[in-house]
Amino acid sequence: MPITKPDQHDINRAGKRLVRTVLEPLGWVVNEVQEDYGIDYNVQLFEERSPTGAWFHVQLKSSASTEYSGDGSFISQEISSSHARHYAQELRDPILILLADVTKQMLYWYAPQLDRELAIKVRNAAAKSATVRIPTSQGLPGSAPQLLTVLDRAYLALSNRELTSSTRNLFAESLQHIPDQQSSYRAFQEKLDTVRLYRIRDLFREGKLGEARPRADALLADPDSGVETKFWARVQLQSIDFSETMHAGKPQSELPKVLLRHARALQDLTASGPNYLKFYSLITRHAAELGVLTHDVIGVFMGLHQHLRADGDPLLALHLYIRRLALTKQIISKYNRCVRLARYASTYRDRWMLGRALTNIVNAILPYLTTLHFEGNKEAQEQFEASALQLCKVAQWIAEETGDDEAKILAVMSALGVARSEASAAYQWAEQVVQGLAHVTLREEALDRMERVAKRWRGERVERDYQGEPVWQIIQNISSSLGIDLSAEGDPLVQSLRIAAKDNNPERVLSTCGHVMVSVGAVGPNAQLVWRLFNLGTAASKVVHCTLHDYHREARELDDAFSEFKREYCDSCPDKEPRPDGWRYTDDVRQELESRHRKFILRLRGTPNGIRYSEVD
Repeated sequence: MPITKPDQHDINRAGKRLVRTVLEPLGWVVNEVQEDYGIDYNVQLFEERSPTGAWFHVQLKSSASTEYSGDGSFISQEISSSHARHYAQELRDPILILLADVTKQMLYWYAPQLDRELAIKVRNAAAKSATVRIPTSQGLPGSAPQLLTVLDRAYLALSNRELTSSTRNLFAESLQHIPDQQSSYRAFQEKLDTVRLYRIRDLFREGKLGEARPRADALLADPDSGVETKFWARVQLQSIDFSETMHAGKPQSELPKVLLRHARALQDLTASGPNYLKFYSLITRHAAELGVLTHDVIGVFMGLHQHLRADGDPLLALHLYIRRLALTKQIISKYNRCVRLARYASTYRDRWMLGRALTNIVNAILPYLTTLHFEGNKEAQEQFEASALQLCKVAQWIAEETGDDEAKILAVMSALGVARSEASAAYQWAEQVVQGLAHVTLREEALDRMERVAKRWRGERVERDYQGEPVWQIIQNISSSLGIDLSAEGDPLVQSLRIAAKDNNPERVLSTCGHVMVSVGAVGPNAQLVWRLFNLGTAASKVVHCTLHDYHREARELDDAFSEFKREYCDSCPDKEPRPDGWRYTDDVRQELESRHRKFILRLRGTPNGIRYSEVD
């Protein structure tokens, strides 16, 4: 009898070819696994030929007779219960099941670790297999962005299993009382040059940063100052630098870099001890590194959402999805490292100093919680918030042992970053702690700060808050994620970005008359680059129109175009119709204006007053 190849062998080979044909053009590296339980491939995600550190396992199912549903919306696929149980409950790395329909040459994906129904099915020990549904909307390569989003959620789901256990154990252990914490704190205070340090602190609180800085520098340079004194001088200097950076209008991504620079300086200062300051510096450095990552993800998050809008760049969006996934993996790893350090700190013999350091971890994770909130990832957000609140409670517990009311307030303010409303558990816990403060002045100051937070939630403007320009802040964050240096004011690209931010809202012009309309005119090289990278068309020249009399004037900046337009037409126009007081250019108003004047704008296409590409900006 002749030896024949089983048909399934040919089908499997065809499926393997399809996997590479689909995934490798995306720039992903497909590594076949020769011997592993239920895993056929490891797929590494690359960005511009550089590994991102993000990857996932694959089990491949190949079929020549795929079982589509009657309406073609899903595929039924059977997997063994042992594999299903391994994927849903045991595996700690992300895995996707890829189904290759070799007849239609289609590749579909499915994430078993996020399938709640599968988790329920595998609890039935008697079942030999489980059938899952793979949506046909999850075909590759078209659904690659959706796949990356699901992988992001899989990383979070896997991390939450460890996170829930870690923070619960952390808080339980922290309640074990360790004597002599207060006496250790007092002994530390006696070593400090307290008069000079308090003067620096008071100047900082009064906003006199120019007077506080040289005093802190002098303590650091003083050969007669001890390590403890220099340590606190460095902490004060960090606060000064942070405040100056924030109010100078610099990119938000610069703030964690300030903290990281000072954290490294603290480690250098305390390299020879004492040990509790070395431990403080170690926690602070890891928290600062976490902050750099979470601010990076803010920039990627903003860039991604810009390109998910109409006219966005799908290829750039795909790269941003990959960046976000890689950052999620790094954030999870770094945060778990911080939590482990916090667990050690809660049982550390000289922990009296470490509560303040733990609040740095909470402050560092807050930007990431913002992205989870706006993306509607409620489960992951709540897990991180619960973990962060536990860290605040540990910090407050340590401060309670030492009688350090200022450290309690730091824990309270960090908890308010976790809170979303006055009804939240974090806010109510913070209020309880503040009401119990023995120091009357500090209690009143803390209650005032809590009220300021509550006002922000209510949408009220808070005195002394830094009021940045929202569009420019978005540009700053996206620029940071793209590696664009906005400090180079002479760079034509930076100048174009300034124009794009300033002219993003034409309300100041449109409010002057109901017949006035603004559109894009000439689009030069830098304006094109801004449009591609940021999905903002307002770096191009602007054309001001009168839709009643068919007048037009164009200039690179909106104010210049309108100044000439107003002088020539509006000032002497008898038909001028100013918009009512309180009129605002909202998204709804923009859509209504664009719909109403669509024919008017389309008529201008290809004319000197319409959108057109130019060789110069």
